[in-house]
Amino acid sequence: MSITETNRLEELSGSRFEIVDGQPDIRNWGVEDLQGNKFGKVDDLLFNPASRRVRYLVINLKGNRIGLTDRKVLFPIGVAILHEKDDTVLLPEITPLQISILPFYEKGVIVTPETERDIRNVFVSPDSYTADNDFYNHDQFDQDRFYGTRAPRDNRV
Repeated sequence: MSITETNRLEELSGSRFEIVDGQPDIRNWGVEDLQGNKFGKVDDLLFNPASRRVRYLVINLKGNRIGLTDRKVLFPIGVAILHEKDDTVLLPEITPLQISILPFYEKGVIVTPETERDIRNVFVSPDSYTADNDFYNHDQFDQDRFYGTRAPRDNRV
């Protein structure tokens, strides 16, 4: 799917879609790094209704314990993983600096291709992307990596 279709991203809450049977509903789960630093909570999932693929976690940084401004930000689903047993989303390779430069997210505001590029560039060098036209064909959007062993075979919304 090309980045030109990003204006079709929707929040799962309030949509006509629901979590696939057997897949955990991670909304309201805590988000932290591997050292247990609390970043916030999963507020929602942003997905593309046409592909039925989750693209971003909407993370509410309210109450974080690392000195970040309280706000909502988007994380590509592939930069996070689920804890093997606990109801926690882990950000294993993310620094507070990276989080601090993510753009604010506001429900109902269209996520533009430019915003998606800005988010992507927080986590990887622009040089690491191939010239193919599939913006989402990258580890950052790998749902299998995110769900790991906790996922059913078909991990669509």
